[in-house]
Amino acid sequence: MSWLKLILIGLAIAVALVIAILLAVSHWSSGGQVVETMSMTVGNRNITVSGHYKTMTQESMADGMKITVDRHVITATPGELTIDGKPQSFDPNQDVEIWVNEKGEVEAKAANPDAGAADSPPE
Repeated sequence: MSWLKLILIGLAIAVALVIAILLAVSHWSSGGQVVETMSMTVGNRNITVSGHYKTMTQESMADGMKITVDRHVITATPGELTIDGKPQSFDPNQDVEIWVNEKGEVEAKAANPDAGAADSPPE
């Protein structure tokens, strides 16, 4: 009976180690960050923010929305979109995808109307 207990305890320890190793590898391979996606509507456009970011906050303004992604500030109104104070040249009715890469840099592009949520960086 004691041999059976030892074998079961050994198997339980082995399974726990395998799970711990898998969790550690997945955490290190993602850099501790997970690709996340958030969509919102401002005026006639949909804005999708995706990528490798740790924090994101949204704040409603009288004429639009202020989005803070890590240290970047995105301001969206029905007629204008700015990223870190720099105006972006998109049509007011054009959907926009904003991608945050692993280095924390922000890129914006016009959304493809046939595509779903952004799961890859803009090209």
